[in-house]
Order: sequence, then structure tokens, then C-alpha cells
Amino acid sequence: MKPFKAAIRAFALACIGLASLSAARAEDIVVTHYGSLLYGVPYAIALEKGYFKEAGVDITGILTSKGGGTSVRNMMAGDTLFAEVALPAALSAIKEGFNIKIISGGTDGSSSFWVTRPGEKIEKPEDLKGKRFVFSRPKSVSESTILAVLKSHKIDPSEVKMVAIGDFGAGLTALEHNKVDIAIIPEPIYSAKEKAGVKYQIIPWLDEKLPDYTQTVGIATDEAVAKKGDKLKAVIEARRRGVEFLYAHPKEAAAIVAKVYNLAPDVAANAIANIIKMNPTWWNPGGLKYPLMEAMAESLGSVGALQLPIDWKAATNESFIPAAAKAKTQ
Repeated sequence: MKPFKAAIRAFALACIGLASLSAARAEDIVVTHYGSLLYGVPYAIALEKGYFKEAGVDITGILTSKGGGTSVRNMMAGDTLFAEVALPAALSAIKEGFNIKIISGGTDGSSSFWVTRPGEKIEKPEDLKGKRFVFSRPKSVSESTILAVLKSHKIDPSEVKMVAIGDFGAGLTALEHNKVDIAIIPEPIYSAKEKAGVKYQIIPWLDEKLPDYTQTVGIATDEAVAKKGDKLKAVIEARRRGVEFLYAHPKEAAAIVAKVYNLAPDVAANAIANIIKMNPTWWNPGGLKYPLMEAMAESLGSVGALQLPIDWKAATNESFIPAAAKAKTQ
């Protein structure tokens, strides 16, 4: 009888051990354009500084995506804990019945340069008619921003041509070869091109009339919300500390970005400095800014790109946002 009891006890301990191992297993997260655009900077800092582990979650990998709905699909397909995605992609997925919630803020407002070829006469809204705008993918930040810009100048989308080209680099190549007329250059691509001596003509007035809007948000599946709340809190808190470090120590943050993104140190430093100069609150510490999210939704709805209204109470869950992040975004 004693050997049997010992075997049962050993089996029970093994089960407990397996359960503990499962509960403590490492997680992956998805961040739109990680390693190429600057949405991922707070996560890179958090990983480098050990903020994830200190908050209570073991993040072994930060997966990238090409933006738009791809980010949402990557999270769903990979059983991934969390993703930072374009708000238009998150809202479209929710409207399509995906079981996800918006659980944190990501980035807000302008962060890119609008450019054309040197010598092009694009000096007023009327000059936009007939022009070819390039964007990355459907339901991406770049597409929704173009739609918002056109609306701000009372230009109907039917009066321009919008070209989805995938990669931002491909868009700039198309611009240089007269395949499109207007492109958005985000950082650090702009700083890298500038260092390489490539010349573009900036269109500074193009987005002057845009209201503040949310670009990216954190999302999780309903299952993760129900079963992995502590880990979601830890991810958002670690990212909040990454944002805090970024603003307090931009030079050290740039050194981390240079290493993780494989950039020249001066390109990384210039890119971060440009973002902070252009929009000092672009990296949101994590709170949800409902007026800015609604501004994006209304812009999409006005051109038929999103069905309104949005039931924000049903679409969001703020219970994982640290108090410090909420305070900073109120």
C-alpha cells in the first residue's frame, strides 16, 4: 500500500509542477512594424532593461508584422498574449466579430513626414486632386491617416488615387520613380534616407488641420483577458516604464533602438529626436484616450471605411492599465 501511496503522491507533485510550469511559461507578443518603425521602442527598452520580468511576465520574443489587419491575424493565429496594432485594424476586427478587446493605448497623433519629389507643385488643397497617394496596407495607420487628411481639406477620396504598396521603402522607391506623387515617411526611415543623401520635398501643411487621433492600441483575445490578466497587466506596466525611460533618457533609448533595429546610432538618435520634436506625447504610457480614438473612428466612418457607431464599452477593457498610465493620459 505504501508504494501505491508514494506513487500517487509523486504523480500529484508532478501535476502541480506541470501546472506551475504552464502558468509561468514564456510568452510572445506582437508589435506592428517592430524592428522597422518606432511603435516598438518602449518594448525594446522594456526587454533590454528587464522590465517585463520585473513586472512578472517572461517575454521571450517580440514578433513583428507588416501592419494593418496582419497584426491582428498574427496575434490570433499564434495564440499570442498581446499585440499592439493599428486602431483601424482593431476596430475592423471587432466589427467583424473577432473575440478581442482593446486594453491599452499605444501611440497618438502625427509622427511622419509627408513628402513628394523635389520641384512638384503641391502648394494648396486643390493641388491634391488627381494625385497618387501611397500607403502600406488596408486598415493601416497610413491608409486611415490619408483618409483623414483628405477629409480635413474637403477632398473626396474619389478625387485622388490611393495605392497600397506594402512596405514603406517600396513606397518611396515608387515616389522616386514617378509611380506615385505623395508618400508618408515615418521614422526611422526618414532619418536613414536623409543620412544617405536622398532629397524629398516636405509638404508641411498637409496634416495641419488634422484633429488629434489615436494611431495604435494594445489588444488581447477575450480568452487572454479572462485567463491571463496578471500577464497582461505586466506587459502594459513594463511598456509604461519603457515609455517613461524613453522620455527621460532619449540618448540611451536611441542606443538600445540602434542595437535592436540594426540602425546607425546617429540615425536612431535623430529619429527619436524628430518624433519628440514633432509630437512630444506620441508614445502614450498606456491609457485609453477615448476622444482621440473616436476621432479616428469618425474619420474612417465618414468615408465608409468603418461602420459606426463604436460601442466603446463593449470594445474595451481598462482593468489592466496601471494607475500611473491612466493618470498620465487624463
